[in-house]
Amino acid sequence: MSKSNLVAFRVPAELQDAFSEAVEAAGGDKSAWLVDAIRSKLNRPAAHADIRMLALVERMETAAAALAGGKKGIPPHPYNEVAVLQIVANTIRDGFDNGRVIAERLNEAGFQTKAGKAWDKDIYSAWKRQGNNAELIKTVSVGS
Repeated sequence: MSKSNLVAFRVPAELQDAFSEAVEAAGGDKSAWLVDAIRSKLNRPAAHADIRMLALVERMETAAAALAGGKKGIPPHPYNEVAVLQIVANTIRDGFDNGRVIAERLNEAGFQTKAGKAWDKDIYSAWKRQGNNAELIKTVSVGS
């Protein structure tokens, strides 16, 4: 694009998550995704065949990578409460009772959150407060 204009608009709340996921899956940025969607809706392909081919190749590579290794930045294994509790307890036993460090260890071990995402300190803190997870951590830490 040699010349562009700034256009601002609102996205309905019910579409915001789907939009963000589609942009992430495409591996580009929001502007590029929206321009592609607009061109598609208006039946106006990119000006040059080379640009269209490059965009297609990039989308295919992104899709192939997602199929081969899962979503970018998402640990490969689904949530496993027993394994998560054990990793948390071992990390605490190692002297690291820190949400950021624990989240890092859970991601390194390859376990997703219950929602299928990567762990961070805030997600870990919320998980720890749920149900009796704090008590289970103490039990596993003492029992091992």
